[in-house]
Amino acid sequence: MKKETLDFEAALKKLEAIVARLENPEVPLQEGFALYEEGMKLSAQMKKELNDIEKKVKILQRDGRGEMQEADFEPEDNG
Repeated sequence: MKKETLDFEAALKKLEAIVARLENPEVPLQEGFALYEEGMKLSAQMKKELNDIEKKVKILQRDGRGEMQEADFEPEDNG
């Protein structure tokens, strides 16, 4: 059986709900750990989706003659 993946927005909403639940000090340890695991999987899925989209993004820039030229998008390294 194939595991269903959520779209980015749905995954984000679910991750936000998990974080809110984990912030509750009354959450039992086992439940908290399961939530943490689910959150990490969602985070990895979302990161992969963002990376895939970044690879597809193109930017337009002017070349030395002032003409518009398409180039690959290269994000800043913030880490």
